[in-house]
Amino acid sequence: MTGIDTRAARAADDLTAGGWALPAGAVGTHRFTPKFEAVIAGLQARLTALGGTEGPVWHPPVLSRSLIDRAEYAESFPHLLGSVNAMDEDADGVVLAPAACYPVYPGLADGTVGEQAHFDVAGYCYRHEATSELGRFRTFRMREFVTVGAEEPVTAWRNAWIERGEKLFAELGVAVEVKSATDPFFGPGGRLMRASQLEQDLKYEFVAKVSPEDPGTAIASANCHKDHLGARFAVRLPGGGTAHSACAAFGLERIALALINAHGDDLNDWPALAAALPTPGSPA
Repeated sequence: MTGIDTRAARAADDLTAGGWALPAGAVGTHRFTPKFEAVIAGLQARLTALGGTEGPVWHPPVLSRSLIDRAEYAESFPHLLGSVNAMDEDADGVVLAPAACYPVYPGLADGTVGEQAHFDVAGYCYRHEATSELGRFRTFRMREFVTVGAEEPVTAWRNAWIERGEKLFAELGVAVEVKSATDPFFGPGGRLMRASQLEQDLKYEFVAKVSPEDPGTAIASANCHKDHLGARFAVRLPGGGTAHSACAAFGLERIALALINAHGDDLNDWPALAAALPTPGSPA
C-alpha cells in the first residue's frame, strides 16, 4: 500500500467513525449517511441563495457521446471518461457525465443567445480517477452556475463569482487559497495552451484541506472558457460573433469534507453560519 493509499484509508476510517460515510466497496466511492446528506442539503440551499435562483435544474448522470465529442472533452481526457455499455449489446453512444454544465450547450447550439444568459444546474458526475485519495471521487455531485453571452459581461460575471466564493467559504469557516489553474474545456490543444491560460487568468480554483493530511484539494472553481464552447456548439451573438461562456462550479462532497475537516464531527461545535446547515431529520 502506498503512502497515498494509507492516508486515504485513514481518512475514510475517520469519516466512518464520525458517522458521515460508509465503505462502498469500489475505489473512489462512499455511501453517505443522513448526517452527511443534511450538510449537502444545507450547502445546496446556501448556493441557491448565493446565486439568487429558484434552485438548480438537475441533469441526468449520462450524456450522448456526440455531445462530449462536440465539446472535445474526450480528446483531452479519455482516461477520465466513462462509457455506458449493456452486457449483451454494442456500445450505444452514451457516456457518464464528467461535468454538470455540458447539457446546457445543446439547447443553445446552432442558435443565437442574448447579451447574457444564465443557468443553474446540478448533476451526478463521473471521472475515472486513478488515485484513492479522499476527495478524488469517481462519482460525485457538482453544482454549477453558467453564463453564456458577450465577452465583457461574461468575464465580469466570472470575476464576481470569485468574490462570492471567497465570501461563502469565509462565512462557512473554511480556509481556502484561490489559485490560478488550467481548464480541460479547451480541448486537445489545452495542454499546449497551459501557459497562455494562466497568463489570461481563465481559471481559478478554491483549494482547501479535505482531511488532516491533505496538501490541498480544489473544492470549487470559477472559469472563463472564452469562445471555445461557443465555437464548438455554434452559439452566436445577436450582432454577430461567437458567444463566450463561464461557469462557477462547486464540488458538493468535497466542500462537505472541507467543512468536516475544519469543524469536526459534532455539528454543535460548528460556527454559527456553518451550524445553520440542517441536521438529520430537519427540513432541507
